[in-house]
Amino acid sequence: MRSGGSTVRRRPRPTRTFVSLTGPAGNLGDALIRRGTLDWALGTSEVLVAYVGTAPDVWLRQLGVPTGTRILRGKRSVARWLWMLATAPGRPVLVFEAGEVPLDRGNGLRELVFLAETLLVRLKRGVVVRPPRAVRAPTQPSLWLHSTAARASQFALWRDVTSRATTGGTQLAPDIGFAAGQRPGLPSNERDELIVSLRGKRPLPGPQWAEALNAFAAAHELRIRTVVQVREDEERARELATMLSGEFDPWGERDAVAQEALVRERYDRARLVISDRLHVLILAALSGAVPSEVVADPTRKIADSFATIGLTGVSADAASLSPGEITAFLTRQITRADDVRAAVTRAEARLAETEADIRSAIEAARA
Repeated sequence: MRSGGSTVRRRPRPTRTFVSLTGPAGNLGDALIRRGTLDWALGTSEVLVAYVGTAPDVWLRQLGVPTGTRILRGKRSVARWLWMLATAPGRPVLVFEAGEVPLDRGNGLRELVFLAETLLVRLKRGVVVRPPRAVRAPTQPSLWLHSTAARASQFALWRDVTSRATTGGTQLAPDIGFAAGQRPGLPSNERDELIVSLRGKRPLPGPQWAEALNAFAAAHELRIRTVVQVREDEERARELATMLSGEFDPWGERDAVAQEALVRERYDRARLVISDRLHVLILAALSGAVPSEVVADPTRKIADSFATIGLTGVSADAASLSPGEITAFLTRQITRADDVRAAVTRAEARLAETEADIRSAIEAARA
């Protein structure tokens, strides 16, 4: 456009990054991996758009969502999200959530929408990032839609070999929670606690399991403490503390930010942490504690996810072990602190390389 003999150039519309950050504020593990997802999205565009579902304001503080982010909430805002994607300037960035993806019956429509989003961004010559994920309960057509969308993405990462094989994927990467950074914690000879944190929805372990943990703790002069990393597990933590004659840390009235700070301080002084929740054990490992799963009929999720970072043998089926065998398993585990540190360091480096590759790809797409 000319004005008074000079050419006035219209300023280009700002670039946009879209990131999905849904999750309950009462699950510290979900906050951990959504925070990692956000870290990968930050600084990749001039405008950041975040869909947070029905999450409360404390969730934004947990994740560290920066001021100025365009926040979309609730089901009604899904249409707004799709409209903003459709009308975004060229070369947008779309970052999906890390974590576990349910693909059981009834999820086909959702996966169809995600496929449409992926193709839309690719048509705009943008970049689509799927941080490390796992699939759960795959059924058709959800699996086909999800796998197709993953293949259409420049970065589709899987946190375990089973999920990679199920989807026909190629890129294996550590769970993004390992990117949160290691904490020094106390030296091994000053760590004096055994921490237990189990799902509330699974059956309560039996007396032989409790006998084994008590024998192990006594042999290594460890206090037993139960902590709550997911709010719905609070009553289970109380029951476990009674069963094990241990100390119980309730969640109570703390907000999620304060609860996360407390739990991580507990892991900083623990020698070993027992849980059937993956991100309890990841946070424990980041604090230098040895992660162990010893419950009846464990799923493969924890064993497979730690195998990705080269740490095997973290899980045992308590249903097939005597109390003496459980104690022996834990006694072997407690000697592995150096192995844990080395594996976590490798995972952190691998994730840093992946993030650098993603940022380079985004820069190249916009060059």
